[in-house]
Amino acid sequence: MRNIQILIIFLFSIGISAQNISEINSDLKLSDSLTFGTEVRIYQGGGTTNYSSLYRMFKDESKKWNIEFYEHYAKVKGKSKLHTEKQVLKAKNNMDSIYRSLVRSYILDLPSENEISWKMIKRGTIEKIERFRNGEKKVTYELFNRQWGILDGEGFKVQVKDWSGKNEFEYSNPDRYLNYYPDIDELNYMCEILNTIRNEFGIWKK
Repeated sequence: MRNIQILIIFLFSIGISAQNISEINSDLKLSDSLTFGTEVRIYQGGGTTNYSSLYRMFKDESKKWNIEFYEHYAKVKGKSKLHTEKQVLKAKNNMDSIYRSLVRSYILDLPSENEISWKMIKRGTIEKIERFRNGEKKVTYELFNRQWGILDGEGFKVQVKDWSGKNEFEYSNPDRYLNYYPDIDELNYMCEILNTIRNEFGIWKK
């Protein structure tokens, strides 16, 4: 029995590679590793543009929260020069409460999308297939699954560290995939994380 996946929309992986993140960090004068005892970084990028962004929150040595938002326009040979912008953000609510909300959404535990890819396939039907080869009828039973993919969009890579541990994971188009797979817990938690940041700081608005 063969497992055949029918792609309803052409599947195209959107994300930001480790190499790209290292280049972004270099341009922004940031280290590749998380610097502070409690720190969250969320990189946003993908699609067909040279634009990416970074949300960063961390507690400094004085236990004060710092919230930064970087916009990064990569150099395009013969077209545009490297351009970066940095903003200091203010939260609507208490930052300790915001961080607890992120922990509540399992930011320290979530796996990457590729680890739950098997959940993003709708189980299909088993169908009897008859073929004739060399004048003989051959019968096979094949499983036709369904999978949705998205041609273009954005990817998010999350890095987090605190006294209890650290984690790193990434998702492509989590908001849009959640429309197709509303029962997948990991997608719901990833979207909760993004919505917390959106609501508190007014970035990455849908």
